[in-house]
Amino acid sequence: MEVLIALLVLALGVLGVLALLLSSVRVAQQVDAESVALQLASDMADQLRGRSNIMALAQFDYDAATSSPQSGGPATPCYGLAGTCTATQLAASLRDEWSARIKARLPAGRVRICRDTTPWQLGANALRWECDAGSASNASLWIKLGWQDRRGLADSSVPQLVMHVE
Repeated sequence: MEVLIALLVLALGVLGVLALLLSSVRVAQQVDAESVALQLASDMADQLRGRSNIMALAQFDYDAATSSPQSGGPATPCYGLAGTCTATQLAASLRDEWSARIKARLPAGRVRICRDTTPWQLGANALRWECDAGSASNASLWIKLGWQDRRGLADSSVPQLVMHVE
């Protein structure tokens, strides 16, 4: 009888350890997605800050789940020896390259780059996708990123990462 009780206690302990391991894997996957999103947003912010001539063209909305890159196809490559692009071509090239990276690295990734005066919605206590400033140059430029976590629990109606560009 004591052996059966010992086996039951041991089985419960093993199940507890397995649940803990599964939970840690899920958390590690979410942290990885957050790290990738921060890396992608920082890279795009640096690209925009380093090229002031494309700041005015920085209106961009891409949802990997429902759309393809805005230009409809690969833009003119603006790197290397063939890198003689206009500001519009450079913005399109960066946009297409970045949307491809988002699609490859973030599950159901969505990004929006826009000028916004209030990225935080006070009534809902949450970030928001909408941008209210249009192309007004006095409003700040923001990068808004969202994705679906591996468990499908992330709310896609709000961005999960918002980064100020200028």
